[in-house]
Amino acid sequence: MDDTSRRGWRPRWRMLAGWALACVIVAGLVLALRGQDWSATRPMVTLEALPFLLASCVVNVAALLCAMMSWRSVLADLGHPLPRRTAAGVYFVGMSAKYAPGALWVVLTHARLARSVGVGGLVTVAVWLLNIPIVLLTGMVVGSLAAPPMLGDWSWLLLLPAATLAVVMVRPSLVGRAAQAGARLLRRELTTSGSGQQIRAAVSWQLACRLVSGLHLWLLTLAMGAPVGESLVVSIGAFALATGLSSVVVVLPDGALIREMVLIGTLSLVLPVTAATAVAVASRAVCLVTDLLASGVCAVTMVSRRRRPGAVTESAAELPHSG
Repeated sequence: MDDTSRRGWRPRWRMLAGWALACVIVAGLVLALRGQDWSATRPMVTLEALPFLLASCVVNVAALLCAMMSWRSVLADLGHPLPRRTAAGVYFVGMSAKYAPGALWVVLTHARLARSVGVGGLVTVAVWLLNIPIVLLTGMVVGSLAAPPMLGDWSWLLLLPAATLAVVMVRPSLVGRAAQAGARLLRRELTTSGSGQQIRAAVSWQLACRLVSGLHLWLLTLAMGAPVGESLVVSIGAFALATGLSSVVVVLPDGALIREMVLIGTLSLVLPVTAATAVAVASRAVCLVTDLLASGVCAVTMVSRRRRPGAVTESAAELPHSG
């Protein structure tokens, strides 16, 4: 088989692997939920739950903005500080591609949009690669709030991501060196990797994203009658853990099913399994609606700004020079 044929088979194998994994997870969830009392899910479809759903959407938008600022900080550390509105447009419109199977679509969309504002494709790929460990580590650290009841004697393992994150905060320049090393493997060279100071900001914004995004899940558990205090800690930890783990499963769109499986397992500490399932499904709906809303608003804004007279000159003037 020649190289062209091999390259053609890789996307197919990834798609097949994604579908196979999805089928296994669905089968496991069906077996686990079979015979459960589904009457516990009724509170989620009543008018009383509507204020919780709306508040959950508002909170999740705030979490998305924190995630965007984290991505923008990594980009700035690699020598391309973008204005907030420009960065928001590139980030949110690009992230709408995460609902397609495989993370490649997000990278390609981000690269194409970023190129229009003067950011090269190699830098965009580097930002994506550096963002993965930041998302994973912060997710595991905040997820430790909910993990001890599940891990028991193995809870000490949670010290590993916390220690790694502490090293990154103390020596953020190591991240830039890793980016340069990765570029050399591709026989390319990044124009700059920064001092690493913006990496601290990226980690801080991502930690804020984890904490705030967990609040949207907490509001949904309250709609199902969960205890206020206990469900707050579990919800923040559960969502951080679920999104952190699902971020590395690139064969499924936006970590679908992996995230739900982790949420159901963790939320069952404070809710019946069926109620936890309803919360996980509602959380997915809230995230989908807010993702589409953010990307839609940014897409309309980007198009309207480009159509304005003098928009090209205006955009060029607001961008910092990058040699």
